[in-house]
Amino acid sequence: MNSFFNSPAGDDIETWRMLVRNVRSQWKAVLSVVGAVTLFMLVYVLIMPQTFTSSVTLLPPQKESSSLGLQSLLQGASSMPMLDIGSTLGFGGRPADIFAEILKSQSVAESLIVAHKLDRFFGIPEHRSHRFAIKPLGEATEVEVNKNGVIRVSVTLGTGFFPTSGEIDSIKTFAADIANDYVVWLDRLNRDKLISSARNSRQFIEVELQRTQAELDTAYSRLVEFQRDNKSIFLEKQMEAALSGAADIREKLTEARVELGLRKRDFAESSRMIAQLQSQIEELARQYETLSAGSGEADYAVPFQRVPAVARDMAGFMRDVKILEQVILYLSQQYYQDRVQEARDTPTVQVLDAAVPAIQRTSPKRAAWMLMTVFFSTMFAIGYVMLRTYFRVRRRASTDDASAAPGV
Repeated sequence: MNSFFNSPAGDDIETWRMLVRNVRSQWKAVLSVVGAVTLFMLVYVLIMPQTFTSSVTLLPPQKESSSLGLQSLLQGASSMPMLDIGSTLGFGGRPADIFAEILKSQSVAESLIVAHKLDRFFGIPEHRSHRFAIKPLGEATEVEVNKNGVIRVSVTLGTGFFPTSGEIDSIKTFAADIANDYVVWLDRLNRDKLISSARNSRQFIEVELQRTQAELDTAYSRLVEFQRDNKSIFLEKQMEAALSGAADIREKLTEARVELGLRKRDFAESSRMIAQLQSQIEELARQYETLSAGSGEADYAVPFQRVPAVARDMAGFMRDVKILEQVILYLSQQYYQDRVQEARDTPTVQVLDAAVPAIQRTSPKRAAWMLMTVFFSTMFAIGYVMLRTYFRVRRRASTDDASAAPGV
């Protein structure tokens, strides 16, 4: 035996054969260890806590039409660009990612904890704040967003040791209720933010409408005063009519002067015919002068020499009026849109699949546990028998060497 362990070439193969033979000879001990461990694990997996998972699936958030843009204002508010809910709430990124962050927020967690008394469920002492339940609730919740924007919220809750069938059914329902309430609080928080944003926008626009309306009234007054002072209402049409009238008078005046020249050849200067023609020429000349100078109390006529200046000033007044009218139109449309948004009470979240109580437990996987238990306990038992045999043989060899030493 001493030569066996001291062999320099190594009788490893023979050693392993000896160990295997010893394991075979002690197969009852191996089976006893495996059986004991397996029985213990079987009892443990039967009484250990069980977990159940319920999931709710949400459709990708739909884009909402929000405030009107500058392009709408310039185009008479004929178009309304589409902005997503994230822009409304002041975030960026995909709307689905924003919803996922809201679901993970402290506001939603605290609402669920208070509504379902989760601080007691997670074993938080009564003298401590319910906020200590936020961490275990986050660990029990999984929020996933796939590439298509579909959101899945999964809640996993567990029983205690020695769970009864009633406790198991209760925890299944409880997990499903919490998963569904994630959607409820997401929708409530989302609507509160939207309504608050719409309310603030409406209040601001009300002030702007009043201020802009006052500016528009002032602009109207300036335009009316300018039109009255310059006797101009519809300048283009007035000038068209004035030029046409001036051309007619000028034509009649020329004809009268030509006729006067012809009549002077046949009649004396003091004749009645000459006097009538001269009187007609004077009247036509006076009318032409009046029309050109824009004089006359009852006439809305602009002097020809002042037309460029009047047209420029009037264009400025008209521009101010048109701009303010367009701003009033824009603000009015946004005001009523915000009023509708503020009063709207429609859901902002669309549920694809609601959470229902789980059919199968999430853990423990009893079959997997038992297979691993049998495998590892068998390896442990075999290893233990081999090591015990190995060290026993080593001790025996050392004893033999010590006994043989005096006779050498």
